[in-house]
Amino acid sequence: MPSRFLPPLAAFLFLASLALASATAVRAQQPPAYLALGDSLAFGVGADNPAAQGYVGLTTAKLRLSKYSGTGLELVNLSAPGATSSDLLQPGGQLDRALTEIQSRGGVDIISIDIGANDLLALAESNSPCFQSAGSKACLDALGQTLAGLRSNLASVLRRLREAAPNAQVYVLDIYNPYSGTNDPRAIVASVGVQQLNGVIAAAAADPLLGARFVSIHDVFEGRARQWIASDGIHPNNDGYRVMAEALLAAIEGRSPVLPSDLAALPPAPTAAVGSVSSGDSGVNALVPEVGIPAAFAAGLLLSAAYFAVRGRR
Repeated sequence: MPSRFLPPLAAFLFLASLALASATAVRAQQPPAYLALGDSLAFGVGADNPAAQGYVGLTTAKLRLSKYSGTGLELVNLSAPGATSSDLLQPGGQLDRALTEIQSRGGVDIISIDIGANDLLALAESNSPCFQSAGSKACLDALGQTLAGLRSNLASVLRRLREAAPNAQVYVLDIYNPYSGTNDPRAIVASVGVQQLNGVIAAAAADPLLGARFVSIHDVFEGRARQWIASDGIHPNNDGYRVMAEALLAAIEGRSPVLPSDLAALPPAPTAAVGSVSSGDSGVNALVPEVGIPAAFAAGLLLSAAYFAVRGRR
């Protein structure tokens, strides 16, 4: 190489090394980070103070007092009420913003995702085949497409997050039945629908190549809707978010969830309301075996979409 090129080349390499060192130093100064993606649950809708009393805020606060007491933990909550799994993948959406955060920080420690209920809202719209007949072939086809889309979208999100942050702990939360433990006749059918949705979420999270961990909120919430659901009938109240935070925190710490002592006791069983549907009536319970399991799945998911659509999307 001609000697006249050596000084400029040396200067270039020197400046490049300085830039790299500077970027590394900036990243080293940043505390560990927790990225939260999702819908109104991650946002904290239903809590008196969503940022502080939602499950994401509560989990962060507890981790700052325990595992991250020495380093601190920075929260980046990217969630948006009403978000669907497709919304996560939109240009400039939550996934793109998460990837930018990961790149700028050189990685993150924790990522949590709750998504899926809003994907079902199209089934509750007037132009949906399920609006007229939940047991029709057209409705079941639409349901299958919705579930397949959710699984594909969630898998894509998890794959891209894992590629960008190979060392991050990734947690995927399922959804609960807000009728569970009430006298509402829709509780049984809705339960079928919610379990179908959760099966898809669990399947996407179970891919061993993605390294995600499934967190069941559904199981903890069973029978507790009258305790832990806010007055809107959809979202958790302050106590419900405390329970969600405990479930996520337990997964992060590798232990079983332990309900706070003041929330552990089951409420008294609800008394039968006038006009409620029992197994002997010609209502929902009798309808399930009559229309068959596939139609019950469709009806349950349609109801799930309907109650999550009340007062806006989740």
